[in-house]
Amino acid sequence: MKKRWPHLVQWLLVLALPLLLFVANMRIVNGRWFVCWEYGKAGFPPDDYGFSVEERTRLAEVCVDYLATNADISLLADLRLSDGEPAFDARQLSHMADVQFVFHCVTIAGVVIALVWGGGMVALAASSQTRKHAANALLGGSLLALGLLMAIGVFMALSWWEFFSTFHRIFFEEGTWIFLWSDTLIRLFPERFWIDVAATIVGLLVAEAVILGAIGWTWRRKTRPRA
Repeated sequence: MKKRWPHLVQWLLVLALPLLLFVANMRIVNGRWFVCWEYGKAGFPPDDYGFSVEERTRLAEVCVDYLATNADISLLADLRLSDGEPAFDARQLSHMADVQFVFHCVTIAGVVIALVWGGGMVALAASSQTRKHAANALLGGSLLALGLLMAIGVFMALSWWEFFSTFHRIFFEEGTWIFLWSDTLIRLFPERFWIDVAATIVGLLVAEAVILGAIGWTWRRKTRPRA
């Protein structure tokens, strides 16, 4: 068992790295900066029902704040449109409460994974006898992340709606995440918004996996015994 534990920890870290990067990047794109960046794009579709960019930004920023914090649903229930009407009806508020719950569960899982991954890397890197396993974990996790991204990326490119629907079916009850084109959530976050979210997460993951993989490869070469 004493000889096997570095191998077991190495493979645990390999499997954990793609999940850790995904959760981290999910948190990164859930911010006001991304909303402003999206709505500021020249090709971003305007709202067919009359939201100005300023109105869209105001409402969407509160939505991302709601997800990123442990705010009560009243934060969204109290939102008003420019004509004084509530921004969201009961179905939309219920869905946003579900989204916040899933978002926080994923975040907590990410924190646990980060602690496990960090602790495992420290344990392997602490000794010259096991340091090679830390390097292998970094390289292997990066390669796994790139492989998964390639498979998911092909799925997204060939059938975006099927990917989007499958993702929602995993986390939400059937029918609770489908809304009218005139509903505020669809007007704030049209399909193009989610395509860009997915593309940004994928882009960040690719860059991170390449950088970490290069570090792992270089580190592994240095830990090889010399003849």
